[in-house]
Amino acid sequence: MLESFTTVGQSVLQLFLMGTVGFLAGKTKLMDDRAAVGMTNLLLYICTPFMMVVAFQGAPADGGMRGFGIAAALTAAIHAVMIPVTHLVIRQKDRRQETVFRLASVLSNSGFMALPLQLALLGTAGVFYGSAYQLVFNLIAWTYGLSMITGGSARPSLKQLLNPGLLGVLAAMALFLSGIHVPELLMTPLTHVGNLTIPLPMIVIGYQLSQADLGAVLRKGGLWLSMLLRLLIFPAISLALMLALHIDRTVLLAVMIAAAAPCAAIVNMFAVHYGGDTELSSATVATHTLFSVLTMSVMVGLAMALA
Repeated sequence: MLESFTTVGQSVLQLFLMGTVGFLAGKTKLMDDRAAVGMTNLLLYICTPFMMVVAFQGAPADGGMRGFGIAAALTAAIHAVMIPVTHLVIRQKDRRQETVFRLASVLSNSGFMALPLQLALLGTAGVFYGSAYQLVFNLIAWTYGLSMITGGSARPSLKQLLNPGLLGVLAAMALFLSGIHVPELLMTPLTHVGNLTIPLPMIVIGYQLSQADLGAVLRKGGLWLSMLLRLLIFPAISLALMLALHIDRTVLLAVMIAAAAPCAAIVNMFAVHYGGDTELSSATVATHTLFSVLTMSVMVGLAMALA
């Protein structure tokens, strides 16, 4: 068991060491918001879709789509538990603060934080099964999440639902299901560019940490409750469910990595675009990310030891 914790801990630490590049760049003004947005767009529109294509091209021939379907079903089941529990236990007088803490508890960073670790620990198979989590996550974020932040006054457009993350998965799946094999001449550059999904998101996250004001948010009880739910309780429930169902080890670990990730950056994006508490959401995302260095090592290491 100690070996499992050590393996995961080293991988998580290596990712966060990459993040220090963005942190130092932010503190020294070598990187600004425009650079962070540019890197994010590069990840969303190019690097991540390329990695999805590579992952689906290398998907298991036997039982691959069955495992993908199981991962998607597990993701839906996990969120079906998380959402009502969050509404039951997180209550704040300020509705905007309550919304931020509830969304932070439910929506995990299954892209920027989970994808690099899935790739590092499980290879393209981890990305393949992790993309099932991404598929369900995108639908939940743009329906439940959008409804929460706007108080039910806004409905997602087709463009929002068909965002780059979802389109990348669907395009890669279409190639896989049609039996089209990408030639090696194209696979090599696709793989190299797709591999940027490891360092680039960590640099962006490091930059975001450098800009966050953590002092005020750390004094809020709602933050600590949201971190307890997002980083420990919900991952533990997810692991118990998957162990009880005897889920395939690779599927289990891919889903577990996403379930154990800190809250998603989309929480802050929603707050910015729809009049939420932007300062609180930004600091909450940063604080979750900082504490996840320890909690992801523990929860994913435990999953590796028990699976």
